Amino acid sequence: MKISTIGKRTRIAIGIAVVAVLALPTTVLAATSAQEIPGESNLGFLLAGEIIVWAGFFAYAFYMSRKTNDLRREIDDLRAQLEAAPPTDN
Repeated sequence: MKISTIGKRTRIAIGIAVVAVLALPTTVLAATSAQEIPGESNLGFLLAGEIIVWAGFFAYAFYMSRKTNDLRREIDDLRAQLEAAPPTDN
């Protein structure tokens, strides 16, 4: 199935699921680790947030690259149609 045929809500749901799967191990580790140094307990949450932000960035970059490729293909198709069309006299 091409990615362009997947609905917008489905893509959003898949993105949220991927982010949740990536963030889950970090959140679990942060919740089970013992606090050895004061203030160190929030580092797991910081890492989880960073993972979520990077996952969002890469998802956006992937989405934009797909859109750019689709637009390039459409422009190439339009150019081919213009070249194949018979000349019109005005």
